[in-house]
Amino acid sequence: MLVIFRWIRNQAYPLLYVLLLLSAVTQIFRYHFYQHSIYFGHALSIHRSIDVWKSGITSYFKLRTTNEQLVKENGLLRNQLNWNLTSNSPKGASTYKDTFTNTLIKYEYIPARVIRNSVNEQNNFIVLDRGYKDGIKKHMSVICPMGIVGVVVESAAHYSLAMSVLNSKFEITPYFYNLKISQGVISWDGDDPSYVELEEVNRFVKLKNGMKLYTSNYSLLFPAGIPIGTIEKSESNLKSNFYSIKVKLATDFSQLDVVTVIKNIHQNELDVLNQIIPTQEGGAND
Repeated sequence: MLVIFRWIRNQAYPLLYVLLLLSAVTQIFRYHFYQHSIYFGHALSIHRSIDVWKSGITSYFKLRTTNEQLVKENGLLRNQLNWNLTSNSPKGASTYKDTFTNTLIKYEYIPARVIRNSVNEQNNFIVLDRGYKDGIKKHMSVICPMGIVGVVVESAAHYSLAMSVLNSKFEITPYFYNLKISQGVISWDGDDPSYVELEEVNRFVKLKNGMKLYTSNYSLLFPAGIPIGTIEKSESNLKSNFYSIKVKLATDFSQLDVVTVIKNIHQNELDVLNQIIPTQEGGAND
């Protein structure tokens, strides 16, 4: 027993040294682990922020690509659903029976992106990133998923210029879906880009606020059935026997991005007729 006690006494200092050394190493390890954790936490936070930013950018461009694809698919679905496909179509074209007018018309749909647009001028125009090399020519109508947009008035190789609905020279006759009639002339007064004026509608026509207006079969530029807008306010003028009508446009022109240019396969024939029919200078009359 005495021998064991002496051995412990002789080894006390080395044991104490070892214990202190182990304690110091443990503290150093714990300290560095804490610092490492702080660094790792900050790095993870920064990395996560970068991932969110990258994800946002990627999603943005994917959304634009998806939007373009949806417009292309929308044109295809418009062909397949709104019109009945016939079997005698020439190669490269499609013949459809317009269920809105029960007539056979041939159309092609060309997606384009708006690269310049104005809404605050008296006569507004829209620049598209497609031109005659893409099949776009003068007098082709321009629409978007919301409704009508305008009419192509000039076409270069890779770009084209469209007269906006928000142009004092643009005019179109609407179709009253509820009444099954086409009457009056829609034009922009240069004021609010969300509204247009509808004139020359007989005051004996039974109008109601909320009535939907579409392009009619009288149009030489637009297919029938494209949304124009909704009647928001109408007042009867006893002196002129016509209504004064305010129409809320279906298209939000401040949000235009991707549009569809509609090519009528028979446009050459319509151009010949347009040369015979007198129109206002520079107008896009229907």
